[in-house]
Amino acid sequence: MFMELFLSVAVSKQTVFLRHIEQLLAQFYHPQQSCYYVLAEAFFRLQQEQQHALHLAEQDWLLAQKAPQKPDVLKKTRAIFTDLQYADEKLRLQRWSALRQLAENLLQLSDGIQQSETLTLSSRLFGSLLLTALSKKRKTALLEFAYKPCYRALLTLRLLDDLLQQQIIKEPEWQNWYQQRNPAEPDNCPYRQQLQLPLVMACVIQHLGQLHLDAQAILAKHDHTNTTDRALSPEERVQYLAFSQQGSLNFLSTGLGVLPYRGNSKDEREQHQQQQLKLMTLLERFIKAPPHTLLGSLFKVPQAYTSVILPGRNRYNYEALPKAPLLLREAVRRAEYDGRLVDRIFRMQGIFPQGYGIVYTPLGDDSKPQPKYEFAVVNSLYPEKPEQPRCRVVSRNQQYRNTGYDITLSAELNLYFKPARDRLKTLPERRLRELLNVLYQDGDALFDRKLLPHCWQADNFFSVAENQNLWQSAERRQN
Repeated sequence: MFMELFLSVAVSKQTVFLRHIEQLLAQFYHPQQSCYYVLAEAFFRLQQEQQHALHLAEQDWLLAQKAPQKPDVLKKTRAIFTDLQYADEKLRLQRWSALRQLAENLLQLSDGIQQSETLTLSSRLFGSLLLTALSKKRKTALLEFAYKPCYRALLTLRLLDDLLQQQIIKEPEWQNWYQQRNPAEPDNCPYRQQLQLPLVMACVIQHLGQLHLDAQAILAKHDHTNTTDRALSPEERVQYLAFSQQGSLNFLSTGLGVLPYRGNSKDEREQHQQQQLKLMTLLERFIKAPPHTLLGSLFKVPQAYTSVILPGRNRYNYEALPKAPLLLREAVRRAEYDGRLVDRIFRMQGIFPQGYGIVYTPLGDDSKPQPKYEFAVVNSLYPEKPEQPRCRVVSRNQQYRNTGYDITLSAELNLYFKPARDRLKTLPERRLRELLNVLYQDGDALFDRKLLPHCWQADNFFSVAENQNLWQSAERRQN
């Protein structure tokens, strides 16, 4: 009940960071304004028709040059071809510009000057994406084409850093860029320009490959209720993945292509062409890398993790999100992914994803568990142990507060785990219902058979601006 009263008097606001996130997501997908999804969807829908028209116009112009045609016919056929060519190149440049800007904005939100700042910014972005996505479960297109590619690209960036730091990726050039990275001057940082930006671009291109018309036709067979809960047969899944990859490669080669050089310097032209060839080769390498390889898993493991963590499917189960690393490890046993990538995600995220709502038993002044529970939100990467999340406490006596402290939560006190629930089960049922009804107006109905919550969804709490800064510096305690 307190939650409903709390929200009824709260003013709907957002922090600057949340507004920046909304702006970034709108670059990925927005139902009422220009976005990258619109550019990509139009490419796949009109690609064959536009390329066919361009080819015919070029053939007509070539034939007109060879035949004894009248000057006005030659002029007309040339004008038709050049107009179509100009329109095609204009769209390609627009796609390139929008893609680069999208990637830049993601890096600006998630990368800091120091590694510690980068981890805090990334944790905040991970957590904010999960917390705001929970209230958008019915906006399947927004989740699929904005939230998921954004979350996936961010996780891929942080995994790249981790793999280079641990020297799991040993490519000399990449290692050299990583060791000499200069976040203070991003425009002159090869690590950012030559590796991080292409990495984000490849994530976006890969994700949009599913817009290939043949891939969409397979999904349409299982999409009668306009949901993303589609059960593909093994044969359909193989076909779908093949069409999606082909869509990604088509978008790269035809939808983007090589950026033309603008200028008169021969040396600059050659340098530009070499850089473009290197970029296209790297993007194609990213897209085509088999999932079971180290490089392929760098893209596919974050994709799989994201599909579990973020809502968008009928079978989405918030309570089961901590099982995501276990699902990935099952895929490793099936030889689908490189196990080192899954281990590093497990080390980075722990069991509980950023933004996950924790219910726990607080300790009293005597350092003994109290007969009640409080609420916290996971807010830090790289916990000391996967089962011991680093959290921000957001309640006291089950009253929300935005001036809490940070804790490293032991599994013995976390109600996600059975021992902590068993300890509180000794309380009278009346007391358990009292605890529930402080938080839920209809707690009795919701938990008729389960009086102890395993977790809580913090999206309503987070919707209030004063509660959105869960990542500022705070005292840390052990609990």
